[in-house]
Amino acid sequence: MPQVKGGQKNKSGGRQTSKGRGKPGPAPKSTQKQASDASSIITGVFFLGAILVGAAAWMGQSISVVEDKANQLADGAAKAVGLSIRSIQIIEASDDQKRVIRSELGVTEGDSMFRADPQALKARIEAVRGFGDIQVHRFWPNQVAVFVTPLQASVMYRENDQKPLQPMHITGEAAVTSEEGLAFPVVQGDGAIAAWPLLQSELRAYPVIETRLDFAERINDRRWDLLMTTGVRVNLPSGTDRHSAIEVLAELQRQTGVLDRDVERVDLRDPERIYVKRRNSEFALADIGGAG
Repeated sequence: MPQVKGGQKNKSGGRQTSKGRGKPGPAPKSTQKQASDASSIITGVFFLGAILVGAAAWMGQSISVVEDKANQLADGAAKAVGLSIRSIQIIEASDDQKRVIRSELGVTEGDSMFRADPQALKARIEAVRGFGDIQVHRFWPNQVAVFVTPLQASVMYRENDQKPLQPMHITGEAAVTSEEGLAFPVVQGDGAIAAWPLLQSELRAYPVIETRLDFAERINDRRWDLLMTTGVRVNLPSGTDRHSAIEVLAELQRQTGVLDRDVERVDLRDPERIYVKRRNSEFALADIGGAG
């Protein structure tokens, strides 16, 4: 778009003079030549890519073939002007994790820097389990840096009562480290790790339950049982009814101390009734007063 000079002409008819203004000197020939070469190369690649796309459409070839050719041409052009990736640094990951990240990035040393879009690279790395925070930076003209934070243990997991506990994080991968002295919640059963964060957030609203929890067991990846430190097993319903059941359990504990009594099981799966089974006895309706 042509530039428009501001201001009006001198109404007195006098000519504007350049007296006192320094005349800009010519740009160095090497700089002019480099800019001209880069512009020519990029323009040439653009038009060649357009020609290839048109040819592919005319000949019925796959567009992916054309895309590969265009990427090769772009990589060559970027290399010619010093804009190709020379190094990819991956920070805070183990050697095994670095290998996995490099395989998922989709770019390698020698590729065009224009292909190293930070958002696209981050999205690819997010498909790799085991990391909390992920940051990708592109440093022109030829550096890419990936900063990852390996997740710490968030739960102790086991498949069932007979299996050993192992530190895990919520992505389902074995934890990189486990800090000594920290008490991690214990979960077990298929689907327990992925479903635990939501249950944990619900239990935090009711310390009267959370502080008595020994471990949580996922049943058929549909619902939860809560195993208390006193040995009481609480059967929670599936779906959205679980939150109401936890609220009722908290009120029942405040009124009757049911979780601290000689009780084997509290069944909350029926939204209309609460069943309590004492040890070595049959189920009975709970005397919950206004809790239900």
